[in-house]
Amino acid sequence: MSQSKFSTKAIDKIMKFVNMKGIVALKEGMLNILPLTVVGSIFLIIGSLPSEHINNFIAGIFGQNWTEPFLQVQGGTFAIMGIVSCFAIAYHYAKNEGHEALPAGILALSSFFIITNSYMVTDKGDMVKDVISKTWTGGQGMITAIIVGLFVGYSYSWFMKRDIVIKLPESVPKAISNQFAALIPAAFIFLVSMIVYIIFKFGFNTTFIEWIYQVLQVPLQGLTDSLPGVIAIAFFISFLWWFGVHGQSVVNGIVCSLLTANAVENTEMLQATGKLVVGGGAHIVTQQFLDSFLLISGSGITFGIVIAMLFRAKSNQYKSLGKLSIVPAIFNINEPVTFGLPIVLNPIMFVPFVAVPVIAALIVYGSIAVGFLKPFSGVLLPWSTPFLISGLMVGGWKGCLIQVIILLMSCLVYYPFFKKQDQIAYQQEQEAAVQQGK
Repeated sequence: MSQSKFSTKAIDKIMKFVNMKGIVALKEGMLNILPLTVVGSIFLIIGSLPSEHINNFIAGIFGQNWTEPFLQVQGGTFAIMGIVSCFAIAYHYAKNEGHEALPAGILALSSFFIITNSYMVTDKGDMVKDVISKTWTGGQGMITAIIVGLFVGYSYSWFMKRDIVIKLPESVPKAISNQFAALIPAAFIFLVSMIVYIIFKFGFNTTFIEWIYQVLQVPLQGLTDSLPGVIAIAFFISFLWWFGVHGQSVVNGIVCSLLTANAVENTEMLQATGKLVVGGGAHIVTQQFLDSFLLISGSGITFGIVIAMLFRAKSNQYKSLGKLSIVPAIFNINEPVTFGLPIVLNPIMFVPFVAVPVIAALIVYGSIAVGFLKPFSGVLLPWSTPFLISGLMVGGWKGCLIQVIILLMSCLVYYPFFKKQDQIAYQQEQEAAVQQGK
């Protein structure tokens, strides 16, 4: 099989997966928690200052409980990411199917609460009724939120598509008729949710959300938090991009909920114990690991190519491309490089494009594992935050230093491959000039 045919078949299969209704709804739904994580991080930083002297100074002015309002914001952002994701995924699923989407999101919220216990047991063994624990509405409930969101979105759309709804006369306002149309799907969704609650409550003496967390989410978080897991994440982002598929979007859509849950658990551990210890429950691989270290200057960490084009290119083509690419690269956008060099389907650039982020993953993972860099918590930044700034915000000066090391490594690895690419382009320009001279 020729390379062209193989590439075409591979791209077709990848795109089929990427465009699956559930995957699209999942990616779009997870984007809706961005304001919670980014703005919530700002309040969390203020409420969890790493300096004991500063904390004592502020406490002397405002009292020992001065951090409580800031942590209240954290409880209203990070701690509800699960239910927000549940609503958003069902909403986007129905919206993409062309149906009235708001009822789907509302039904998803109801379903999530139906399968969740409405009581808590205190440390002393006392039962407190009519409360929902935030333990399960945040990171620990993320996988269940995804399952419920997709189930409700699919079920609601199934009834709507087949017109199994209560219809009212056209004279009735649309806002009212939409709610009546949701009654039959709501009855089905609530019935299934109740059955699930009964099965796990009386059959397994637990809840669906707790069972999913123990059986599915913990192992998956452990997998993403391992060295092989982060190597796989780094590899597949670049591997898919080389075929022309947006690898960051695909991989992040799959692992974002798990990596975010890792970060949230680190935050909760830091608040509870005051420290994060690798081997003591702290996660190494979080969303910050991906956004602020594996994607700096863009997928494949193509900073080295941009620098080579700016300072070492002989061909006019790459000199010009370097000037166009430097500003986007600062904000972690490298489409000018991936499609302009090009890197996509370019056999010369395949090895460095895949190898650089894998090496970066090893550097960051090793730095945290040996204790040089602290596990990440709290601060979740947009992926477009410029490098060095992002390293400083999520990891202090040590995080900034690690980013510098990664960028230098990118320059060293990419340069010999770019030199070959530039030589080809330069020869083509010389030959074109000779032809024009004739």
